[in-house]
Amino acid sequence: MNTRISIPIRSWLLWLPILWVVVRLNSTSVAFDATASTPGSDLQWYQPSFWRTVDGKPVEESWQFTEDEIHLIQPRGGSGSLISPPLPENFEVSFQWKIEPGGNNGLKYRAGWFEDRWLGIEYQLIDEPIPLPEPKIGSTASIYDLFAPSLDKPLHPAGQWNHAKIVAQGHRIEHYLNHVLVASADTASLQWQLAIAKSKFFGVKDFGQPRSGDSIILTDRGGLAAYRDFQLKLLPPLEQVSPTVARVPQLYNAFRNGWADQTSIVIWTRTTAASEMLTGGYEFLNIPAAQAKTLGQSRDSAMLNQVQLPSGAALNQINGACPGAEGEVRLTYFPEEFRTLIQSTAWSRTDAQQDYTHQWKLEGLLPGARYIAIVESRPMGSDQPTAFVRGGLQTASPTRTQSPVTFCVTTCHDYIRRDDGDSGHKIYPSMSQLRHDFVVHAGDVEYYDKPLPWAWTVELMRFKWARLFSLPSNRNFYSNHTTYWIKDDHDTLKNDCWAGQHYGAVSFEEGAAIFNQEQFPSFQPRYRTIQWGKDLQFWVLEGRDFRSPNTMPDGPTKTILGNEQKEWLKRTLAESTATFKLVFSPTPIVGPDRLSKSDNHSNEVFEFEGNELRQLFGATEGLLVFCGDRHWQYASLDTDLNLWEFGCGPGSQNHELGWKQNDIRLEHRFLRVQGGFLSGTLNYDDNGNPKLVIGHHDVQGRQLSNFPFLPDDNNSHDDSE
Repeated sequence: MNTRISIPIRSWLLWLPILWVVVRLNSTSVAFDATASTPGSDLQWYQPSFWRTVDGKPVEESWQFTEDEIHLIQPRGGSGSLISPPLPENFEVSFQWKIEPGGNNGLKYRAGWFEDRWLGIEYQLIDEPIPLPEPKIGSTASIYDLFAPSLDKPLHPAGQWNHAKIVAQGHRIEHYLNHVLVASADTASLQWQLAIAKSKFFGVKDFGQPRSGDSIILTDRGGLAAYRDFQLKLLPPLEQVSPTVARVPQLYNAFRNGWADQTSIVIWTRTTAASEMLTGGYEFLNIPAAQAKTLGQSRDSAMLNQVQLPSGAALNQINGACPGAEGEVRLTYFPEEFRTLIQSTAWSRTDAQQDYTHQWKLEGLLPGARYIAIVESRPMGSDQPTAFVRGGLQTASPTRTQSPVTFCVTTCHDYIRRDDGDSGHKIYPSMSQLRHDFVVHAGDVEYYDKPLPWAWTVELMRFKWARLFSLPSNRNFYSNHTTYWIKDDHDTLKNDCWAGQHYGAVSFEEGAAIFNQEQFPSFQPRYRTIQWGKDLQFWVLEGRDFRSPNTMPDGPTKTILGNEQKEWLKRTLAESTATFKLVFSPTPIVGPDRLSKSDNHSNEVFEFEGNELRQLFGATEGLLVFCGDRHWQYASLDTDLNLWEFGCGPGSQNHELGWKQNDIRLEHRFLRVQGGFLSGTLNYDDNGNPKLVIGHHDVQGRQLSNFPFLPDDNNSHDDSE
């Protein structure tokens, strides 16, 4: 809700000479109430008492008034801008103006107090080359920072008088220069919303919309200026604009990012056929697990696509459906604090072959910067956007800078076990409250091998991804936070899977490609190390693409990481100069785990490589392990190697399973069999010494553990109260 300033009664005393009367316009106009009528011929534009300044100082400190002109004689960088009395919502105002060489000023209208400052749509007045080489949203007669005027506008040079006219009638905005229409906008249109999203006005509620009580402002930004011949004509309100049906394509899956470092990132998006997920549709048939196991042996895609659908229903008629649609997409991005560095990509096509997805790899970004990203969509061959979504991302801090860092770790999400209804998962708004720099999703983002539907085909896998990221909390979170994505078994193919297997009609290789190349930001190879500031470096491991079969006898050649990734890990750990070294693994390395499991380094079936990694990690100063996969939260310590591991636990309160709360092992330093997430915070004391604190949180964000680590000290303990 916008806050408006109330003008004290004593201020109104200065404005008593102003006449507020009932006016009848020509034959095409209507009568206005006296409280909202201001005939331009009666307004005392050239009287100091008509105006007040932004900072409340006398207007004549900066402005000079004659019988029929107003002159800016002492610019004060905006503080001395003149504010008129409240004006009607719909009007046409014309005036003449001139500025000195190098001048930069403007007239703002529909101007009011928005939270903490005066803002309004601005008719820009600036000295500029004639003609300009390209349209600019900051040039003369522009709808400032929103819409550029035409290049062939009839502008007279600095020092000469120009004539301006502004029409502000309902949602209709028009700027004229020397009697020629040069810029226009519709404040009820998608184009207006998109322009706002790219501007400094983003987040200002109802900016530019007609409101009673708004004013005109003459700015005093820079350079001398003069005004004369003000004329104000009241206009009747326009009819209310009816909401339009959303055109295709839309962007209901928004976008997500991955693999950020100091200067690059990958951004993913998908064009959709609707502006929201389907509700009120059919439900999948519930296939029992025993029957599903049998059906999962089939390779018949057509049968597998139909067997879970009610009679006569199509997949895009099922609740949660968010089908794709062909179109084109474009990405615009800029550092939040340096909007002048704005860049836009070329338009790119989306099609069914890649599930209507597209990715961009951005390079040459600024380190340690918050970037705004805006994705637009439009139909093939059209020049009119049909949807846009705005979000953000953070690049890694420079490697020589002592930079405080906050991060989160999560795992084990799916649609059917979400804990916040149609909003999605509770942890997303909870994690956002920490204002973290990045999040690591440690795998099992979705579960192909769980019902409603069992995802035995590529079409059903794609359905699950589109549905999960149509949930508002999930979609909005990943559109606004730097993320590193790890896949595990359930979001590759099925439980405890490896190369050469099938799940229904989908091979392991196809399932891996869907995650690696289609549904998430791509990067090859899918393991990487990032240093975030001087004192923190982390490693993102790939645990499916290179693994041996679980059934293979254990020994030197049996692996989860693969030889190439393992040698890279050893080398980069040895090269690291960071104080804290964090290894993010999809599965446990320290454990403990259940004896019945046979899919990770804490299990006997991968003991040889598990011992190799534990020895490596234990000998590496400042190293901590973080893992997903397990459906409980824990902190464990291998006391022989002084090696810590933190399990983040499932990302839903409805997803905990697999361990008993009273089963506390010797390794455990914290155990909680419930949903939540992990956080890590690196800060510095007054002497510049770093301290890393790891904590477990519940799904509401409450911190339940507190493990502090100092340089050269892995002897932490839970400091929770």
